Amino acid sequence: MSQGKHLILALDLGGTNFRLALANDKGELLKRHAAPVKPDDPEQTIERIKDAISDLLSGINRSTVRGMGVAIAGLVTQDTGVLLTSPNLLAWYHTPVKAIFEQELQLPVCVGNDATLAALGEYKFGAGKGCHDLIYITVSTGIGGGIITGGKLLLGTSGFAAEVGHMTIDLNGPRCNCGNIGCLEVLASGTAIARFAAERLSRGERSAITELTAGDPGKITAEIVEKAAKSGDAVAKAVMDTAGTNLGVGVVNLVHIFNPELIIIGGGVSKAGDLIFEPVRRVVAKRVMRDISVRITAPALGDNPGLLGAVALALENT
Repeated sequence: MSQGKHLILALDLGGTNFRLALANDKGELLKRHAAPVKPDDPEQTIERIKDAISDLLSGINRSTVRGMGVAIAGLVTQDTGVLLTSPNLLAWYHTPVKAIFEQELQLPVCVGNDATLAALGEYKFGAGKGCHDLIYITVSTGIGGGIITGGKLLLGTSGFAAEVGHMTIDLNGPRCNCGNIGCLEVLASGTAIARFAAERLSRGERSAITELTAGDPGKITAEIVEKAAKSGDAVAKAVMDTAGTNLGVGVVNLVHIFNPELIIIGGGVSKAGDLIFEPVRRVVAKRVMRDISVRITAPALGDNPGLLGAVALALENT
């Protein structure tokens, strides 16, 4: 990897850890740092990030650093870069992220939602290169997304567009943490998978999940359900199929509204592979209107779409 003429600092701020990287304008991550976040102590976490920035820039010609991109799981105002609210960083309510790091660095700082920026990262550097109409869906504890249309990131009036996890797919479904009822997130996320499995076991269905959790339903996770499904467990396979089917319904809605060339499904749940992708593709093939086609694929950036999306955002705006 070459340092390149222009460097970008990229920060992916999550509820458990933050990841920081120094990247070149080709999207190559030259130096990295990761450390825990204190969700209830923004000031201490910000100081840790500042220290990590100093370490990453040690020995670097500062004049080659164009700016910084920040990806955060939460609602971010696009112009002022204020984190309004985040489900995993409740104490960060209305934190002026952009202003804090611009004052520290004396460089331009751009801030965006992590799932939205993941779409930009895959478009610029990953599975979506050369594809000007795509949708990225991240399926993990919750469900988020990002939309590229005509080669541009869709932001909406306030920068809150592409909250794809909160489209209603079941009018009579369970209540979502957002307050809505029957959201895609509450019916297809990792949290939903764990809940579906616990419900089936509570009805007396027999499954390897019971052994894997020592009979404690509170220990059921999407990862455990996936493990049981891959071993051939019928209940676990049915749960994964249900979640994948629900996700497929959401994908159909997005295809009909945006007519993308490509749907990229990432996040921890996507690592289940065909257990999720097969029911999604089955539902899409059955329900999407005739003569509309779309490709559905996994991401190409591994665990780094948020970081590289932050890089892409900074490159576009600095």
